[in-house]
Amino acid sequence: MKRTQRIFLNVIFFLQVLLLFLFLFEDRLSLPLWLEVAGRLHPAILHLPIGLMAFSIVLVFMQSQFKKKVYFKITLTVLLLTSFTSSVTALFGFFLSKQGDYGLDALTQHKNSGIGLSFACYFLVLAFVYLKKSQLIYYGMGLLTVCVMVYSGHTGSVLTHGENFVLAPLRKSSNSLGGTEGSAFQSVIYPILEKKCTTCHNRTKAKGKFVMTSMSEFMKGGKNGTEWVAGNPTESRMIQYIHLPLADDDHMPPDGKPQLSRQEIKLLEFWIAGGADVEKKLADLADLDSFKIMGSAAIAMAKPITTEEKPYLFSAASEETINKMNTPFRTVFPLYQKSPALQADFFIKESFKSTSLEELLEVQNQLVVLNLSKMPVTDTDLKTIGNFSNLEKLNLNFSKISGSGLSSLRSLKHLSSLSLAGTSITALSLTPVLALSSLTELFVWNTKITEAEKAKLVTANPKITIVTSQFVDDKILRLGKPLLANEGTIIKKNEPVVLRHSMPGVSIRYTLDGTKPDSLSISYDKPILLTATSTIKAIACRPGWYCSEVYETTCFVEGLKPARAELLTKPDKQYPGEGDKSLVDGRKGFIDVFKESAWLGYQNDPFAAAFTFNSNPPILHSIVISYGKNVGSSIFPPEVVEVWAGKNSREITLIQSIKITQPLTYETQQVAALTIPLKATHYSFYKLIAKPVKKIPAWHSGKGKKGWVFVDEIFFY
Repeated sequence: MKRTQRIFLNVIFFLQVLLLFLFLFEDRLSLPLWLEVAGRLHPAILHLPIGLMAFSIVLVFMQSQFKKKVYFKITLTVLLLTSFTSSVTALFGFFLSKQGDYGLDALTQHKNSGIGLSFACYFLVLAFVYLKKSQLIYYGMGLLTVCVMVYSGHTGSVLTHGENFVLAPLRKSSNSLGGTEGSAFQSVIYPILEKKCTTCHNRTKAKGKFVMTSMSEFMKGGKNGTEWVAGNPTESRMIQYIHLPLADDDHMPPDGKPQLSRQEIKLLEFWIAGGADVEKKLADLADLDSFKIMGSAAIAMAKPITTEEKPYLFSAASEETINKMNTPFRTVFPLYQKSPALQADFFIKESFKSTSLEELLEVQNQLVVLNLSKMPVTDTDLKTIGNFSNLEKLNLNFSKISGSGLSSLRSLKHLSSLSLAGTSITALSLTPVLALSSLTELFVWNTKITEAEKAKLVTANPKITIVTSQFVDDKILRLGKPLLANEGTIIKKNEPVVLRHSMPGVSIRYTLDGTKPDSLSISYDKPILLTATSTIKAIACRPGWYCSEVYETTCFVEGLKPARAELLTKPDKQYPGEGDKSLVDGRKGFIDVFKESAWLGYQNDPFAAAFTFNSNPPILHSIVISYGKNVGSSIFPPEVVEVWAGKNSREITLIQSIKITQPLTYETQQVAALTIPLKATHYSFYKLIAKPVKKIPAWHSGKGKKGWVFVDEIFFY
């Protein structure tokens, strides 16, 4: 036993010395990969010393049950294991601290307390072994060790779960995110971020240096700038990371954390597509706005149950069934939390089909509210609706019904509210529904029913509130931006560019010369046929609405492909792309993921590449370099671009040199196009050079350092 004791104490002493050395010289350390792997075992072993310490406390209260020598051996074994495991845990935790994005203060507190705990456990063993007669010192040291362990555990929980994790359900932080009071962002988007994202993105633990618990820091973004591209969800890092495979290290939220539901992802995408506005309210959005419809549904689903909620006796549909009912054009959700009663809303009339209504028969007993406003529903579809036996509210405003099929609704014994405004119904066609004893309100404004007939209906049906006039809202709203309908940003040869808008009756105006579009710009009447890379700027307008903000996108048109592409300078080892292949593989890089294999990154050396055409080379009029611009991450446009050409690599001459105007302040990140005009050249060999900014300007946080140049594709026209 004594030999084992000496070995353990010597090993533990060595670990204390090693920890102290690492702590004092950590700024000079660079961990090999195998130690980074060891560091990631820290969360797996940290519970061992806690459990052993708890067991040693139990032994103190049970020592009278053991013989003195037996108690000494058991306690010594437990304390040695406690000290050893706490030392290993602290060591692995130190390795892990060199890898993550944690708040400096919280990380320092946890690291110091973890190392302190390791020393406290070691001194506790020494007190037990060598100060047997001084029980007071041993118990005092034990109490101190327990206190340090509690504090170390607390600081660790702050790193993994954020501050006030335990008490968070009882009090909401007054310093939480949220936009203007009552905004759509505050009521719809922030609850998603708070529930699924802020445990890793707060001031204490800021993964990617992205903080979501402060509005100013949230809008600033992370270490690579803002996490979204307003109006373009597909190019937004926030959305890209969500859609990565679960096993991918960059997938958000990480594997093991609660994942976003399909509805939550759609809400984030719709919010970004609408401009990522943090102040606009849901009421200010158009009725057909996808974000407004799904956001309203989300708020309804989150509504807490109260004693006034109506109880329902029918059984609830499974969560799997409800999730299956939800599509981009139909939302199905409980009326309130844990309610078996469901509401279904349809939107985007171009996507409505009778089969999408028939699919709801799977929840026909649970459906209580059905909103089909402005959908192309016909009288034939009313037969399907007649099967929803527990339906209480039905909205058919501005649908295509004529009233001939209203008799199919006689089976709806619980129907209390029916909206038929804006339809072609007649007073006579209402007879079947007026006979429903449960009906309490009926909306019939803007129909074929005359004023005289409306008056008679009101008089003849005193138990039914019949609404015959429309409430008028004179507020003018702004349209959402038009969008590119083509898949991807590389347009195939002879492929027309299609712009779209979800609202009918909208006219689109666009420009191709870089100017801001207005009412006099080109009218989008048919798809646009581009022959070379172009930047499209477009707005959507409609009478009675404010025109949308400008939508801007660069369409890279497929060019002539050289027989060979070769990199003449090596990219930075962090951003190697796929070498030569990256230049002409027809694959564009994501603006927010520069480690993606499409990008080639250069800082210390200029980008230089050679392109060889076959023996009968084409006549070139221009070359386009597709490059990334993220000024916040020191990624600038190239400072100088040169084009050399000739018969071969030995016989070349400079045919074009362009100096690029650099940004004067931080700008929106984007994938940009640099068009280099040529004088109808007819060469077999071309050499391109793009030089990074030598010194980042003084207004930038990285002033004086070298800038980066990122290239993902070269086009020849």
